[in-house]
Amino acid sequence: MTYFLFFIGIFCAVALAGFISGSETAITSASRAYLYHLAKRGNGKAKKIVALQENLSTTISTILILNQLVLYLIPTVSTLFSIRYFSATEATIFQVVLAFLLMVYAEIFPKMLVIKFTIPFALSIASFLFHLVRILRPITIILESCAKYTLKAIGITTGKQISADQADEELRGAIEMHSADGDKEEAQKKSMLKSILDLEEISVSHTMIHRKNLKTIDISLPIEKIAAALMSCHFSRIPLWKDNSENIVGILHTKTFFRALQLQNGNLEKIKIQQLMLAPWFIPETKHLLEQLQDFRKRREHFALVVDEYGDLQGCITLEDILEEIVGEIVDEYDAMTTGIKLQPDGSVIADGSITIRDLNREFDWNIPEEEAATIAGYIMREIRRIPDDGQAFTLSGFKMEILKRQRNQISLVKITPPVA
Repeated sequence: MTYFLFFIGIFCAVALAGFISGSETAITSASRAYLYHLAKRGNGKAKKIVALQENLSTTISTILILNQLVLYLIPTVSTLFSIRYFSATEATIFQVVLAFLLMVYAEIFPKMLVIKFTIPFALSIASFLFHLVRILRPITIILESCAKYTLKAIGITTGKQISADQADEELRGAIEMHSADGDKEEAQKKSMLKSILDLEEISVSHTMIHRKNLKTIDISLPIEKIAAALMSCHFSRIPLWKDNSENIVGILHTKTFFRALQLQNGNLEKIKIQQLMLAPWFIPETKHLLEQLQDFRKRREHFALVVDEYGDLQGCITLEDILEEIVGEIVDEYDAMTTGIKLQPDGSVIADGSITIRDLNREFDWNIPEEEAATIAGYIMREIRRIPDDGQAFTLSGFKMEILKRQRNQISLVKITPPVA
């Protein structure tokens, strides 16, 4: 009977040690983001696990105290029992077997099992561990204080030192680890999440509509010609200039113009453009998209003009341009369906020189550097430091880039062949 009770006790002690070891793995491995989501939806167990993870040092200390207590009692009791009831040989064999059981079933096995069922196990032990941490808190505080003072004595601080950049990279890593497994919709979600984080790093110069593509109207034109220009333009906001095309003096909302025209019963002579236009909003080309998006919300505006360090007009950016950085191209009934990118059967791509490098990288999962130039034409000219001729080809960042067409001093069409995988 004595032997039976002893082995039952050893079995229970090893099982308890395994449970404690698994608890440690569950707390440290459980997805904090997923548990936080469950907690927000009212899951009480998830709330307790989140609370334990927020004070992870105390939680782990409590688990280790209990674990060390059990692992100390098992060999101590087994040694005393072996001395009294076993021969020297039997005691040696028993200690070897016990060490094997502790290694496999108190450490390796429970950790492997918990890793496979992390969340269910973590939720199942939530209440027990939560109350255990509260009960053992006085002991934990004493032991933690000893450890903290020792670390402080050798010049190591124990406060949280996670920077904003590190937190951002952790979030990016979590997005990258999310597998789409060929699911197009999941891959799109992943791309959108990455794009949102990129807004803080991309300047408006990489997304703006260049000034050569900007639709503007001379404010000195007769009102009839201004009305005709507005009728033929599908943009909702038109910059107005005076004396020269870069001297923007106001922004005219087409809806405002035609509403005023309606109030005047169609009489153009009574329309005063200066009274209808809004003051232009100028922003630096170095401004980041996230900051600009926030400013759009604060000012309740959708349109801004971009200038360089000398105050010269570079282009414009709209709220839609920033949203397209997140969700991809937004095509309405007025937009041309062509994107300026044509995929060839051999895997190469024919692209307009004005296509942004970011669009190419997102479309084909390429890695053409986009830090120093916004468009593919700008990138080529920056790298080769001259204006290329038609038919010339260059290998840049592993990509073969052939100039198909050049208009004046601008590259208008380029063939890009990605490196062979």
